[in-house]
Amino acid sequence: MRMVQLDTLRTFALGSVMVEHYGGAWINQHFPIGAGTLGVGCFFTLSGFLITGILLESLDSAGDKAAAFRSFYVRRFLRLVPAFYAVIFVLVLIGIEPIASTWPWHAAYLTNVWIALGNPSNVFWSLAVEEQFYLLWPLVIVFTPRRYLPAATVGLILVSIACKSVVYLLGYSLTDVRGLLPMNFELLALGCLLALASYRDGKPNNFEWYTPRIAAIFTVVAFGCFGFAVWSWMLYGEGSVLRYFTNNLLCGVLFAWLVLNAAIGFKGPVGSIFNWRPLQYIGQISYGLYLVHNWMPKIVEKYLGDLPKIELGPIVIAATFAFCILSWHFFEKPILRLRTVLAAKPAGARDGG
Repeated sequence: MRMVQLDTLRTFALGSVMVEHYGGAWINQHFPIGAGTLGVGCFFTLSGFLITGILLESLDSAGDKAAAFRSFYVRRFLRLVPAFYAVIFVLVLIGIEPIASTWPWHAAYLTNVWIALGNPSNVFWSLAVEEQFYLLWPLVIVFTPRRYLPAATVGLILVSIACKSVVYLLGYSLTDVRGLLPMNFELLALGCLLALASYRDGKPNNFEWYTPRIAAIFTVVAFGCFGFAVWSWMLYGEGSVLRYFTNNLLCGVLFAWLVLNAAIGFKGPVGSIFNWRPLQYIGQISYGLYLVHNWMPKIVEKYLGDLPKIELGPIVIAATFAFCILSWHFFEKPILRLRTVLAAKPAGARDGG
């Protein structure tokens, strides 16, 4: 069963990223934590949660590790790669920089490494992080005894802190390297831990452990952590060392809370918002929107020339949504149907979308 409120959560995460890219300097200076940071961080935690549950169930239901691996990677490939490569092809074809002249880096999912070498950032860095994690994490799950997986997941967080410490002590640019995979292990690992806690009797998404008492404690901790992160941002600014070491972990706790409660299903007025179908639909097409939205202003200006922001904004937003809606229905969804043919999905396994 699809956890539809997670689609709404995707919409809010995407909206945060779009606020950063479309909102202008003033909004970005005054948006607590950073809108893009919040959106991408939420995506990472959600990814860790979904792929861990999928992998565990696939391995347990298939019995054949090779078949489970094949199913996982074929399904991930069909969901992520065609749309990504199609966007890169279009950007190269019409000459949108910096992709047009450096496309091999991005096609190889090494954008984050390219940025770490001193090049300008772009949205593809987070896709590189996720794809690199998809190569690493299944191997950890397969070769780590199940009872040690929680400890291995916590180990990812410790590795991230250690890597950040090395970078800081060696004097490298903290901004350039923050998109590397180890620097984001905390966000991914918190989602993984959530999935491990919710995996029972060969099935993911069992939330019986989340009793009212645990829910109350988790809520206080999550918002307390987020409050500390906001305080750090307000007091010391975006580039502080304190933020560099703590922001992902602190915000990740709130993201894990959001993912867990959306997976269970918010109730009341919040649930009404999360169950609103237009928001869920935007969440379904959010991958395409994420791929396209940051490039559309350059594309529009290339063909229509420099426009005032009051004119450029509506055109860009309309073009972005129109393109991605068409892509979803006539390109992405037809490709997704191939999963039943190309990937022998283990009986009972669920799709994380």
